[in-house]
Amino acid sequence: MRENRRGAIKYFGIVTGVILLVLLYVWQNVEEMKMKMAYRENVGVEKRLIKENDRLRAAIERYRRADVAERYARGAGMRELGPSDIIVVHEGKKDEGK
Repeated sequence: MRENRRGAIKYFGIVTGVILLVLLYVWQNVEEMKMKMAYRENVGVEKRLIKENDRLRAAIERYRRADVAERYARGAGMRELGPSDIIVVHEGKKDEGK
């Protein structure tokens, strides 16, 4: 009877160990697939950000030229500065009587 019990306990331990190993293997594969999907998504985001960065750098370089900046300003309804647009601000103590 004891040998039968020992055999059952040994069999139960082996089966439990195998089931545990299979579960760990499946869990590892699921996590690996999640990481691959996240990596692919991040690569896509990186490519979009690189394209956006390149586009913005090109726009900055284009507006660095004075003639393009002036044309853009006129198109946006801006005008050139004149003497009446400048305000002079004095700082410091007010001269009393001097």
